[in-house]
Amino acid sequence: MWDGIRRALRYPLRPRLSVYFDPASTYQTQAVDDAGGAAGYFCHVMVRTTGRVAAQTCRGRMLEVSVRNGDGSTVPAPGFPAPMFLKWARERDFGPRNVEANQPRPLDLCFTLASAPDQLRFSAPPSPSGVLIFPPGVYRVKVRVTADDTRAADGVFQIDFTRGWDRIVVEQL
Repeated sequence: MWDGIRRALRYPLRPRLSVYFDPASTYQTQAVDDAGGAAGYFCHVMVRTTGRVAAQTCRGRMLEVSVRNGDGSTVPAPGFPAPMFLKWARERDFGPRNVEANQPRPLDLCFTLASAPDQLRFSAPPSPSGVLIFPPGVYRVKVRVTADDTRAADGVFQIDFTRGWDRIVVEQL
């Protein structure tokens, strides 16, 4: 008990990260310049810092992607080069960002384009095209967010991409 109290006194400003799903903040439709202005449907997970200070140089990574088979079992998604960085929503690059205290920040999870309605996309800096593309299906994705000054936070999400390009359903598992 005393060790916990001493630790809290030594690090009173240390932030704590959480990764979560918020249906009110998750879905966004907007024109995508890189796709000739086609409508894009973006799905985000949210990252929040609790405490009194910002979490410094936060980065999101997708650690695992698996796809559900017809019998309900899951297998690793073919073509996924784990792990890979995720992009902060509305940012042009994949660089780290600070997450201010008690101000949720959206992290891009996946997106689709109206011009390619059968392609679930993940922005991916290591791939030659800048995106990983998967067919319709139900996917399980593990996300980890790290920062310089706090412990990593993990989240596991299900992405149901079986209802159409602009009707993706994300759930936290």
